[in-house]
Amino acid sequence: MYYRGEALDFLNMLLTDDVAPLMRSRVVFASKLDVERLKAAVLASAQIVPEIFAHYQADRNRFVVESQPVNDIVHEVQSPYTPENQAFDFIDGPQLQLFILHHDQYDVLQAYMSRLLTDSFGFKEYLYLLSQAYNHNDLSQLQNERRLRPVIAALQRQFSRPAHPDFTMTSIKLPHYQGINLNHGGHVMLSSKQFMRVRRVAKAQDVGISEAILAAYAKALQVLTRHTTITLPYPVDFRKMAPAAENTTRVANLTGNVFLTIKVDADAPFSELVQQVHDSLTKERKRAAFLYRVTSLQKMNHTMPISLMRKMTRRWLGKRPLTYTNFGVIDQQQLKFHGTTVVNCVFSGAFRTSPEMEIAASTFAGTCTLSFNSSGSERDYQLAMKILENIQAQLLVWSQTPLPAETKTVAP
Repeated sequence: MYYRGEALDFLNMLLTDDVAPLMRSRVVFASKLDVERLKAAVLASAQIVPEIFAHYQADRNRFVVESQPVNDIVHEVQSPYTPENQAFDFIDGPQLQLFILHHDQYDVLQAYMSRLLTDSFGFKEYLYLLSQAYNHNDLSQLQNERRLRPVIAALQRQFSRPAHPDFTMTSIKLPHYQGINLNHGGHVMLSSKQFMRVRRVAKAQDVGISEAILAAYAKALQVLTRHTTITLPYPVDFRKMAPAAENTTRVANLTGNVFLTIKVDADAPFSELVQQVHDSLTKERKRAAFLYRVTSLQKMNHTMPISLMRKMTRRWLGKRPLTYTNFGVIDQQQLKFHGTTVVNCVFSGAFRTSPEMEIAASTFAGTCTLSFNSSGSERDYQLAMKILENIQAQLLVWSQTPLPAETKTVAP
């Protein structure tokens, strides 16, 4: 069975020379999972999203499902085994991999999803779908909407004259250290109390949390590299601009990027940098240059050879060495598994080969986790951790900003 790919599905493949990027989530349970029930849930979810069992044909931009062997997706392993250094193949294998890590008294579910199939928001939607299937909820009326065309139509109604994007972007590179290349995962956390304070300061300044994180990312890079002009991509979720119909999930690639060129003044207050990011993002959203890129890619879809598209798009959709992904707040009401309790859940972005780096943010039970996945040496890993810790420190210092009297009693 063939399932036609959308324009944004193969974007990651166009910008990748070898392995398709993937995302990871780690769900910690209070007790044991029912493995057979999970396997049945995977099969049930495949009725809605059959592409999870597919391999990907890049030359035709399509997903091919030949069979649905659930054991090719669900794997049982014993702690302290870690699947990070396993070779994942989303070109010839399934688009999803689930590892149940058995501990003495509890289980951990590590899920890996291909970005050929979906973006970060769609990955989260799939886990919600998997939990519904695990709980034996009725999925008969549910459908997955992957089409990009109706989303573009809705966006074009909102942005009648999208601006032509500016291709001149200032890119910086991190140092790269020699050594044995291994996959690493790193993270820092803002506790629920710390993050509540960050949210209150953001609300008082009328800026978004993601804007503050991106500002802290730029500041951390400035401290490390001494560059004062930094371009970073900011993800724009099209789902928010084009709501889905009832009983519809969207495990799909529906995210574009706006590129923010940030001027970092080493001596200016951090609040000014956050405001600059907020103002720049507001301006770029109004310009809607992201829509120009998406519509151009849509027009080329299925009309050009992949080799020609790869060459053309690298100029104006080139893979940025430093990126940011926002998974947002994980809905605890939608992530429930019968017979056990989810203790913690963290999402992280693509494994990037050093010196490239992707910072990801996700929030569960009020705690915000900033994370990265990388392939590189131990010194590369330590450098990435230093950047994360700098971001954390910037946010914590900012969170101590005195609040105006009228906002001190604002609920979180």
